[in-house]
Amino acid sequence: MKVKDILKQKGPEVFTIGEDKTLADAVKVLSANNIGVLLVLSSQGKISGIVSERDIIRTLAADPVNCLSKKVKDVMTKEVIVVEPEDDLEYVEKVMTINRCRHVPVINEKVLIGLISIGDIVKSMLKETEIENKYLKDYISGVIG
Repeated sequence: MKVKDILKQKGPEVFTIGEDKTLADAVKVLSANNIGVLLVLSSQGKISGIVSERDIIRTLAADPVNCLSKKVKDVMTKEVIVVEPEDDLEYVEKVMTINRCRHVPVINEKVLIGLISIGDIVKSMLKETEIENKYLKDYISGVIG
């Protein structure tokens, strides 16, 4: 299974925020959309980072008084790992595990086309396993063959 297969199911919607916005702004967008991560865009519209609930919690723990007034660009993860639609899910899962990231943008020919999470990958792999198990049970019981 490939990244593009997940995007077909979940769609291309990606929530973003400007790097000069505050963490208060980020929290509002995360909460309003029931999501855990925002891609951060520069003033030129390019991906400059990613900010997650975890980044915000760490900032809150370090500076509870000023946390929400800090700029997204001061808290975000700047090294963004990206994947491509044709990447195999097993490969992407390994990359995400090794780099300890739970979300990766999907880029096709330098254009953002979606975002997938480790949860999306796990759900997809479980679905594939369920289908395979049903096929094998049907084969063993003589329903197909």
